[in-house]
Amino acid sequence: MRWCTKTLKIKPLEEWIGDDPTYSYIAIRADEYRAGYVSTKPNIKTMFPFKDDGVVKGDVLRILDDAGIGLPDYYAWRTRSGCYFCFFQRKVEWVGLADNHPELFEAAVAYEDKVRYEAQASGQHYTWSPGESLRELISRRDDILAKHDQAMTRAASRRRNLPLVEILGHVLDAEDAEAPCVACHL
Repeated sequence: MRWCTKTLKIKPLEEWIGDDPTYSYIAIRADEYRAGYVSTKPNIKTMFPFKDDGVVKGDVLRILDDAGIGLPDYYAWRTRSGCYFCFFQRKVEWVGLADNHPELFEAAVAYEDKVRYEAQASGQHYTWSPGESLRELISRRDDILAKHDQAMTRAASRRRNLPLVEILGHVLDAEDAEAPCVACHL
C-alpha cells in the first residue's frame, strides 16, 4: 500500500467513521492479485463483492457499458484512476494531464515552484516526477510521446487480440519503472 493511500484516504476515513458499525465495500475484482484495504477496527466489516461474485475486468467494462457510463474520459491518456497529482504516474500521463487539463498541470507546476522557492536556503529540491521538474518534463513532450508510442507498438506486437485498456495496464515506458498504484488501479 502506498503511503498516500494510508495517510490521505484510509486514516481520514477511519477517523470519520469512528466507532460506528460500518460496511466497507472494496471494488477489487476477482482477477486482481492484491489484498485491498481491511480495517483492523472491529466495527468496520470489509466486503469484496466483485471477488466474492467472480467479477473480472471484462465484466466491469460490460457493466459500465451496459449502464451507459463506459470508462471515464481520462483513460484516453491514463492507465489508472486516482489523483491528478499522483506521484507515481508515468511521464506520458503528466503530458496527458498538460494536454487535457492544463490548469491542473499548471497547479502541479506551481506546487513545485513554491517548494523550490521555500527550500532554496536548504538546497532541497522537490519534483513530482523523479529526476526532473514538470517544466523540464513538458519541454521533452514530443520525445516522451514518441517513446511511449514505441513502447505501445512493441507491446502490441507481443500481445494479440487484447483491447487497448488491457495493453495500457501492462506497458511501462522505458523511463518509467514504477508499477501502477494498485490502490487506484481499475
